Amino acid sequence: MRYLRLISILLLGATLAACNTTKRLYEAQEYDQVIQRVAPEICAGDKNAKQINYVAASYHKANQADHERIQSLKATGQPDVWPEIYQRYCSMKGRNDALKCFPTKVKNGMNYAKLDLDDDLKAARNKAESFLVAKANQLLNSGSKADVEEAEKYIEQLRCTNKENSKLPLLQKKKLLLSCDHVEIVVVGKDERPLLAEFADAVMAFDEGEVPENVVCSSRWKMPRKGDAQMLVVVEDIRITPNRLDEVTFKETNDGKTVKVTDHSQNKSVTVSGMIKYIDCDSYRTFGKVTVPFEVTSTFKNDYTTIKGDREACSAETLSRLDSHPVPVPTDESMLLDAAKKLNDLIAAELRK
Repeated sequence: MRYLRLISILLLGATLAACNTTKRLYEAQEYDQVIQRVAPEICAGDKNAKQINYVAASYHKANQADHERIQSLKATGQPDVWPEIYQRYCSMKGRNDALKCFPTKVKNGMNYAKLDLDDDLKAARNKAESFLVAKANQLLNSGSKADVEEAEKYIEQLRCTNKENSKLPLLQKKKLLLSCDHVEIVVVGKDERPLLAEFADAVMAFDEGEVPENVVCSSRWKMPRKGDAQMLVVVEDIRITPNRLDEVTFKETNDGKTVKVTDHSQNKSVTVSGMIKYIDCDSYRTFGKVTVPFEVTSTFKNDYTTIKGDREACSAETLSRLDSHPVPVPTDESMLLDAAKKLNDLIAAELRK
């Protein structure tokens, strides 16, 4: 019996302690903490009247405060209010979702109603994203180091708002390139294996003024130093098609004269594909690597026509093609270097975005 009394006393003490904690949070106007603390217990079947009253009051007061703040922000007509409006809608939806598992009788007693906020959330998020993208771009384009640091706050806020935003990778890349002392370009094969030196040199053969001043080229991969960044050009695949000669033969006639015409087409291509990875030593753990896929192709194609028979039987179109001739097919190495030049142009354009 003594043990039973002790257990009862302990349970009563725990209940009182929980109520006191909830009361302190409520009096401190920490309404969301009250809901986070008590709502799961009510969902699990705890029907302590005081706890339910605290949750009900917290729910309505917090939602009322958010509603009034949203209306006040909207009345300003300013675009910078939408991130806060979106977050407040998220808070209202979160509270509503936390209470939807309450017993029906408890919901009715606290005047709970399911809030339909989907359209409001979507509209607010879209406007919040538009503002954050525009503000980050404005700061990044100012040319000021201080503005670049300020832009990082808006980029992080955009990531928290919607990590799938299509403009987020570009903003992260711009911030990275503008904030670092040096951006080192390294061309490597898959798994950081070295490539043909002539190919790598051609990829990094930039004209003067073609890329930002803080861009430097390196012949080998190494971890970037603190304060620097790295543009790792990873060549994952090189596809070389065999020399191909396609032929189509047909006859032409004119005034009883006949000629056999053959159209020849020489074809060959080299395609280089892979991934550009931007690595920031300082904030590596923040957003990891920004990656951009690439594919460039060097194509050789030469068409020429030959005939067998009476030239006078040829049509005007065939005669116009008879001045063309076969030419030597470029080597794999020369076409690979041509693809490297195309990749060089692609990288330069990527750095200027």
